[in-house]
Amino acid sequence: MEIEAKFAVPDKKTLARLGAAGELAGCALGAPTLVEMCDTYLDTASRAILGAGYVLRHRQREHDVVMTLKSTGGARGGVHRREELEITLPRDVAPADWPADPLRDRVLALCAGAPLEPLVELTQRRRFRAVTRDGREIAELALDEVTVATAVGELPPYRELEVELRADGTEADLELLVSALRDDLALKPEPLSKFERAMAAAGLVPASDAALPDDTQRADDGALLDDSQRGVLRRVARRKGVYAHRAKALLALDAGETQVNAGASSGLAERTVRYWLMQFRARALAIFPSRLLAQVPEAHQATAPTASGMPAAPAGSPQAAPAPAAPAPEQPAPPMRAPRRPGVKRTDTMAEAAAKTLRFHFARMLAHESGTRAGTDPEELHDMRVATRRMRAALHIFADHLDPVVTRPLVRGLRRTGRTLGAVRDLDVFHDKMQVYRDALPDERRDELDPLLTALTARREAARERLLAYLDGPQYARFVDDMRQFVDTPGAGALPAITAGGEARPSSVADVLPAALYTRLAAVWAYDAPLAAADAPLVLYHRLRIAGKFLRYTLEFFEEALGSGAKPMIETTKQLQDHLGDLQDAVVACTVLRNFLTFGAWEPPAGRKARALPPGIVMAPGVATYLAARQSELTRLVTSFPQTWRTVRGAEFAAQAAAVVARLTAARPARRAPSA
Repeated sequence: MEIEAKFAVPDKKTLARLGAAGELAGCALGAPTLVEMCDTYLDTASRAILGAGYVLRHRQREHDVVMTLKSTGGARGGVHRREELEITLPRDVAPADWPADPLRDRVLALCAGAPLEPLVELTQRRRFRAVTRDGREIAELALDEVTVATAVGELPPYRELEVELRADGTEADLELLVSALRDDLALKPEPLSKFERAMAAAGLVPASDAALPDDTQRADDGALLDDSQRGVLRRVARRKGVYAHRAKALLALDAGETQVNAGASSGLAERTVRYWLMQFRARALAIFPSRLLAQVPEAHQATAPTASGMPAAPAGSPQAAPAPAAPAPEQPAPPMRAPRRPGVKRTDTMAEAAAKTLRFHFARMLAHESGTRAGTDPEELHDMRVATRRMRAALHIFADHLDPVVTRPLVRGLRRTGRTLGAVRDLDVFHDKMQVYRDALPDERRDELDPLLTALTARREAARERLLAYLDGPQYARFVDDMRQFVDTPGAGALPAITAGGEARPSSVADVLPAALYTRLAAVWAYDAPLAAADAPLVLYHRLRIAGKFLRYTLEFFEEALGSGAKPMIETTKQLQDHLGDLQDAVVACTVLRNFLTFGAWEPPAGRKARALPPGIVMAPGVATYLAARQSELTRLVTSFPQTWRTVRGAEFAAQAAAVVARLTAARPARRAPSA
């Protein structure tokens, strides 16, 4: 049983005062410990967990994952009493792969085989302080700064204080602390949990309807739409296609229908209705493409519907004539055409270069989406993943020149998309390399890897199912909408030319790129001495691969501005990346194969507890032989690495870098000095 009191903290000044206080109600407060946490609340599509009166929280920490199942409700006067089950996992795995535990059994029973999907996500900066009284640790005080991630970005942080009772504390101790916080410090008790606040903020559970079950939720107590919006949506609803369904759902909600009934009348699932309601509350008519709204401009002036259901035009306007009998059918959004090159120029600002780079790779990502869904050509998925990785790298490389509030949802969407694509792609790579080894075996030995192949096939099928569910879900649709809006909006996310401190912000490619390029070079060259050591750990090669990736992408993103001299540098860094990529693949393969031989699974069970292995896996000499082959390959790649490394660390590569930078700066157009 978890027993804790929650209070709203009105401002940062109060939060800082509480963080510096030495005592509370005569109890000593320990030194604060700062941690940052990311919490994602999970449930099935049908809300099976929430419907049973529980919430499931996934908390990502630095070295592990904590899953917590809590009962809902139980709050009185800011004091929350809830049943709580918790399990710590070494990594993020599906519930079926959790070790035997009451929480696992409860979650599996509630989900009944349905996959989990995220509801809301929040991040916390938490300062823990131990509360002691008479030598007893009676409670733990937590000062939280919480940010809720919604479909349209992150909301401004709010502050909260929690006091959780410890084993040595009593309810009398808690009441003493609560009285001091409420009466002496005038803090207001918080009746809602963070989950409830996040759901309300995201529009998934209106705060006024928090106690209503999902099938009775309405948009709100009053009308959802104004007259102008209502007129637009009536016109859109008469069309065909996905936007018509969306408009019909909003019109039904505006008329007072529940989300369930709005879904039934519009042909949408209830959760889809809930999603678009949330989006409409945040973005209004911007949830529809501007090209669509431009086709019904007169609807923006409408004040009342006519008998036909069409909005009436203002008297005396050219649009007062009868509406056409049959509106043009809704056309699907035209595909985004990928330009042949990004088109980055040395005279661009860094924000302009970022937009061009992102648009180029975003168009490539979309171009490979249908092939990824079909699944017949693994290279389609590979190319889609490459595009997402380049976009994510671009946001990192251009981070100092873009507003983080604008780009944060893009980073989050790219991270989710890349992680979901990567789960399938990594298995494809493992399979391809295993198949090369298998094909080289004599015919009579090719079945030696069948147990491993069976496990690999099952794991890939499960990963592909998750991929398709993600591509069909609201999170991916939201990410695509956000990215499309960003790349289609001139100046989106660009920081002002003058900083808040009144200083000019370096912005042109010609000014910024030389230092940026040498910074990337220095990050790569820094591994020269560490990797020369005889006992250099393998993780250093992986870290170098990441540093090399940013160098290569910087060269590629600015290749047009740098000129032809950048091409040999790109080729050299690509060879470095290929060598390090093969090395990392071998490291991962050796880990997987050792796990398979030891535990009979792709990953070790949580806590690395031994368990009975399925028949046919305990004795797998073919897998052991393959492990030996991959270990031999790993040794070869480490031994031959110095030869590849010299191409990047040598004088020729340094001279090439100096030449492209010199060309860039020499070609920079001169500007007149400002007149006196």
